[in-house]
Amino acid sequence: MAARTCPPGSFWMMLAIAALVAGLNACSGDKKQEEKTSASGAPSAPIRVAAISGTITLDPAFKDKVGKAPLLLIFASASSDPSKPALVVKREADVSFPYDYKLTAEDITLVGSSFQGKMYVSARIDPAGMVGPPRPGTFGGTYSGNPVQVGSSKIDIVINKAY
Repeated sequence: MAARTCPPGSFWMMLAIAALVAGLNACSGDKKQEEKTSASGAPSAPIRVAAISGTITLDPAFKDKVGKAPLLLIFASASSDPSKPALVVKREADVSFPYDYKLTAEDITLVGSSFQGKMYVSARIDPAGMVGPPRPGTFGGTYSGNPVQVGSSKIDIVINKAY
């Protein structure tokens, strides 16, 4: 009896195809499970993203001082200590007030941090867009009820302080 041989690359090709088919079957199995779950009549709960949101307003006394297209910096920090780095520093250019904002885990700028627990939220207008301590010419404000739980809304900030 003669042994059957395959061309040298066909073994690996068949192995790759088998792996691909197995992967596709695994994906479709999850989808079938999802369909079974939603078809059971139980309402599916919406996926809720952990966020902090609110509106930032500008004190009328500063309206003419901030410029026509200010750069707004929104901060969320686990500490009230200004010397500690913020977990989130979100930069928004050319804003107009009132400005609605939303901070999520996708906005984290401090590597290795998680967006959970209580946060201190503040906002600042800095002409140079600098993150460090406020300098002369910047305007800022903090949420009066700091710290806030991640997941909170209506965390409204008034920019009412000049540095």
